[in-house]
Amino acid sequence: MTQALTDLWTLLGPKFRGLTRLMGSGELKHPVRILFFAAMGLAFAYGIYAGSAWFLRHVMDVELVGALIPRKLMSLVLLILISILLVSTTISSFSVFYLSDDLSLLLSAPVPVGSLYYARLIEMIIYSSWMVLFFGLPVFLAFGKVYDASAAYYVALATLFPALILIPGALGATVATVLTRLFSARRSRDLLMVLVLLGFVFLYLLFRTMQPEKLLDEDSFGTMMEFLDMFRGPESSWLPTSWMTSFLFPLLLGKQVSSWLPALGVWSTAAALTVMAGWVGTPLYRRAYDQAQQGRVHRSEAKPLRGRWLGRWLDRMVGGHLTGSLLVKELRVFMRDPNQWLQLVLLGALAAVYVLNFSYLKLSEFSWFTLYIVNHAMLGLVMAGVAVRFVFPAVSLEGRAWWIVRTAPVSLRAFMHAKLVVYFVPMVFLGLSLALVSALVIGVPLFFVILSTAIVLVLALVVTSLGVGIGALFPRFTVENPAKIPTGIGGVTFMIVSMGFVLVFLLSTVYPSFVLYRWPEHASIGKPLWFWSSVGALVLLSVGGMWLPMFLGYRKLRRRED
Repeated sequence: MTQALTDLWTLLGPKFRGLTRLMGSGELKHPVRILFFAAMGLAFAYGIYAGSAWFLRHVMDVELVGALIPRKLMSLVLLILISILLVSTTISSFSVFYLSDDLSLLLSAPVPVGSLYYARLIEMIIYSSWMVLFFGLPVFLAFGKVYDASAAYYVALATLFPALILIPGALGATVATVLTRLFSARRSRDLLMVLVLLGFVFLYLLFRTMQPEKLLDEDSFGTMMEFLDMFRGPESSWLPTSWMTSFLFPLLLGKQVSSWLPALGVWSTAAALTVMAGWVGTPLYRRAYDQAQQGRVHRSEAKPLRGRWLGRWLDRMVGGHLTGSLLVKELRVFMRDPNQWLQLVLLGALAAVYVLNFSYLKLSEFSWFTLYIVNHAMLGLVMAGVAVRFVFPAVSLEGRAWWIVRTAPVSLRAFMHAKLVVYFVPMVFLGLSLALVSALVIGVPLFFVILSTAIVLVLALVVTSLGVGIGALFPRFTVENPAKIPTGIGGVTFMIVSMGFVLVFLLSTVYPSFVLYRWPEHASIGKPLWFWSSVGALVLLSVGGMWLPMFLGYRKLRRRED
């Protein structure tokens, strides 16, 4: 036992020392940058705490059912947290257990497989659960604040939360090991991400079609008994979340603990699943790692390697032109990387959610012109939010192969323009799809549909230019996980600049659009000087937004070479 703990500390020690030295790295060495991100995280956590406390106070003021709802809410929040953790730990297990760069060194060293497996399990749980813990714990602190709970509630909360994290962590590691042994780590991870994304979208659309806002309408229920029956359903006695609720809620009300069995059930389940993860994972770990290193496509060496029909067609289309070849290279990399084309599925899901929500907004008493302006604002912010995950990492995704791009006989401007073209197509497709469908839902006249199409084209081009340009200003070629690229100071800068541009640009379109809306019934409302000044501002914003970030990104990459 002592030797096993020593091996665990030997394996985890460098990780903890690396975290303590993170503040001195080039990424976070500036104190203002550290304070900025810390303040943002604390402000967001406090916002969750304050919003949860406000909601609970209003719920408790509801007559008859005010005392029943908080217990259901606590159980629901715990169920949501454990579900998110299960998905997060399963996906993270593939990268931490089988796709990390240091595994080849560790598996060739005289390290016991069991110690290595449990060290990776601890590392995976820490990496995948800290954010859920940081933003989920304020909800339970809000429960304690609203109910004025005693210290026993907070002690029980601190005691049970580690077990709540261990349960999905051990299950995720076990599922990842079995899937990797049967298939491969990359394929299993990509398939799981697709299924999780589609499942989330399906559940969200199902939830929206149920129209939960009708719960606020007193005429939605036939009798009061039908309303009360919603809260009388028994909780599942097999879920650790119900055990945790049964133990925490009496303490929240200031009552004495009647039974320690729910708390013991949570911790015994966590311990049993952790031991089971070791029993399953330790004997399968080496073979699963070997399986994870196999290539995606297996071909017989006796057969000649033939290109795919799309690749041959693209090669004939560019005709050997250097810039065209670079564009084809971007397309091929985009389609071969599931982490990239998976974004297209996300864009389609986002479009469905956006249109569904906007169809409910139509039920309000606003005019079509007001909804037309609101639609552009929402659409611009959606495009900026998608671009931070989709466009901003474009330059950094070259990774350690950046030197190959720069030694090729292709200019740096052509490289950045190829990035712009490849990512502009899905962005403009998203924008036009949302704009046209929402215009159809609102009932916008044909002239304003054409005007909306022009605005969306400019927005898509500028947002894509901002993503590529600012991504070149803050390149991260050495990052191991592509998902970490937008999390630095560059991603925050892009979000601030892109959302600021979207709001200023759309504000500049309001007056010309309003003049055209009231024309010709009230022709005198449009002052020529203001109208053409707004049009000129739109042209300057469009040209500057497209040219300036690309130019600054080009200069930064050139200086990087020098």
